[in-house]
Amino acid sequence: MKRDEHEVIGKIYETALSPGDWVDLLGTMAGWTDSSAPAAVTHESRAGGGRPNQDLPAQQHSEVDALVEHLERAVRSSSYMHALEDRTSVLNAMYNQMPWPMLMLGENLHVLECNAVARQVLVDGPVRLRTDRELVFQDRQLKKSLERVNQLADGRGPQLLASPENGISLLCLPVRKSDAPGPISLVRTIVWVLDGHSVVTPSPELLRSLFSITEAESRLLHLLCKIGNLQQCAQLLNIKISTARSQLKSIMGKVGASSQVQLVSHAMGHALAQVARLPKDVDDDEEQTVTLPDGRVLSWYEYGDPQGRPVISLENQGASMPDHSMFDAWYREKGLRVIMVVRPGYGISTYKANFQFQDFGKDILFLCEHLKISKPALAAYCGGGPYALCAAVQYPDSFSCLGLLGTTLAIEHFEVDKLDPLHRMCVQISRRDPRLFMLIGKLGVRGVQKAPEKFYRMLARGLSSADKAFFDNPDYLARTIRRTHRSHFQGARVMMEEYLNHLRPLGVDPGKIQIPVLQWHGETDGIVSIDGARSLAAEIPNVRFRSFPDLGHFLIYDLWQDFLTELLAL
Repeated sequence: MKRDEHEVIGKIYETALSPGDWVDLLGTMAGWTDSSAPAAVTHESRAGGGRPNQDLPAQQHSEVDALVEHLERAVRSSSYMHALEDRTSVLNAMYNQMPWPMLMLGENLHVLECNAVARQVLVDGPVRLRTDRELVFQDRQLKKSLERVNQLADGRGPQLLASPENGISLLCLPVRKSDAPGPISLVRTIVWVLDGHSVVTPSPELLRSLFSITEAESRLLHLLCKIGNLQQCAQLLNIKISTARSQLKSIMGKVGASSQVQLVSHAMGHALAQVARLPKDVDDDEEQTVTLPDGRVLSWYEYGDPQGRPVISLENQGASMPDHSMFDAWYREKGLRVIMVVRPGYGISTYKANFQFQDFGKDILFLCEHLKISKPALAAYCGGGPYALCAAVQYPDSFSCLGLLGTTLAIEHFEVDKLDPLHRMCVQISRRDPRLFMLIGKLGVRGVQKAPEKFYRMLARGLSSADKAFFDNPDYLARTIRRTHRSHFQGARVMMEEYLNHLRPLGVDPGKIQIPVLQWHGETDGIVSIDGARSLAAEIPNVRFRSFPDLGHFLIYDLWQDFLTELLAL
């Protein structure tokens, strides 16, 4: 074995112990691919098709296979260590904080783990835990409601499900998916089984602090949580039923509930979680969901004026920017309803294997129909660009215009020699063998999760001064990290698969786009070269292209408002 191979193997196991240093492994591996001098690269290898290059000599295949084996072993070792960390974190945060039966549910409501109280209490009754770890419900509707929570079909916030006839309630908390192996990676929801009579009604003061409602509204909501009947609540508060209805309508508007049952469930779930000090994301945006015809969940966020002109927005690769809450007041001022659609595998949009750029248009159209919006503008930044291009080609009558800001490119317009060092190494390793890239990525994901600031500092090193200034801005960096944690709720395998998709042909002809297109790009962009962007623009009819000499790839916060203004004027 050659000396540089020993160096690579040593770095692999170092990274397993310290995944925050995974970029060093990337550099070592890229250096090895240079020194090993592979034979001519086939189109399949160049496309990142998931298979090793079949044209390489047998010796070079053997070398790659040996490194893949070491990487797989390192990933298993790293995953095992971090599985213990994840397990300890989850158990310490949640396991013994409540004196009620607690269940960790995987798919199909299978009980992966439970506390001792659950084994003692759930022997018989409305919810029963069998010896094979399956749950039996007397109330079929309660089971269906729990299935929806477990599928994230109702979002990922804490929810309280009740079965009044059985005198039982379920406090449900969807949890972040772990990338580690074993049972902890399979946990979807933690459920506490509560005796319906032992549920403590949240106080008016707690409700007021949680939901920013008035004192009178908090008293009404407190009684609704306690007795449920609006007429009785009005009598106890000595107010007219019409006043109670008016207050109820106001509360529902502030909380975002569409029914009294949903309101009480939402209030009780959040209040109980608050009292129990369960972990809660620092995230004020509500991720809304709809179930697609194939059973997947699609999520989205809304900003601005609910009655305004609709704009469908697709975010960057990694789904960490822009933070639209920064522009919410401006959207309202301009009468815009911005709908940021979350791609499969990010947020709580259900992951779909082998998802390609041209597959997302159907999901977008279904959401438009669900929201009853017609011919919205389509605006995409960075990694959202290829999805938007495909949707515009495939469904020419469904969108009014297309905006591409700093868009990434498919292989037709790629210029590897002009990439920043980090992305150049990723492409180089992917072309040699996609398995190497995917396995390094698994180590890298853990590194980004544990030390995001370190990752973004390393990324910034090879970028232009304009992009370095972006990451030097503490507000932008904090927003990016916060959204990265939110977007990678399911783990980050989709990001690596999405990266490999850029090394394949786009799959549609941009020359067939019929709607007006606005394309802006930074001339100092080290991730997507300005020449590659111009090459794409040359293929698109009716395009208005503009470049910015002093801006790079992370130009979103500098230009987004001007970009949308010009796009909507097309």
